[in-house]
Amino acid sequence: NRKNLEVVLQQTQRCRGIVRSLLEFSRQSKGALEPIDMNKALEDTLALVSNQALFFNVKISRRLSPEMPRVMANASQFQQVFMNILLNAVQAMNEHGEITVSTRSNPESGRVEVSISDTGRGIPPEQVDRIFDPFFTTKESGHGTGLGLSIAYGIVTTHGGAISVSSEVGKGSTFTISIPAAGAAQQSA
Repeated sequence: NRKNLEVVLQQTQRCRGIVRSLLEFSRQSKGALEPIDMNKALEDTLALVSNQALFFNVKISRRLSPEMPRVMANASQFQQVFMNILLNAVQAMNEHGEITVSTRSNPESGRVEVSISDTGRGIPPEQVDRIFDPFFTTKESGHGTGLGLSIAYGIVTTHGGAISVSSEVGKGSTFTISIPAAGAAQQSA
């Protein structure tokens, strides 16, 4: 029971962080920035989602680079970004398939890159340019608000990063997040 209560407490605190992040996003505020390990933020998010029934028939492959510089970011906000992308991926695969999560450091650009790929249905080319627009959704009515990727876009760009998608109908999608490493972010400030 203690372990279950600890999970409930952790999730409650995460929900508080999400609400706070939404409020900060609406005010275009960055929130508290600290040096974070993107691998840890990803692992924490994967630990949260992998216990959900939605993920029972989904294989999650990790290709996390062990040599990752930290980034100046709000960990809760990036967990929200990863959660949105992972949930969309599972829904695009109808809860069956594979998600590959990878990280790498790009020393030439001074950036850290996170990629999340799925084996889902993909996004039609005419919709790719709109997926980060608020209230745009490819889901059926009642199955999404169209705010998840818009909020993710806002969080990433507020942190000086970029988010992009490549997709092929019938083969899946890859979302790539690029954010300045802590040293590079301080030099450009």
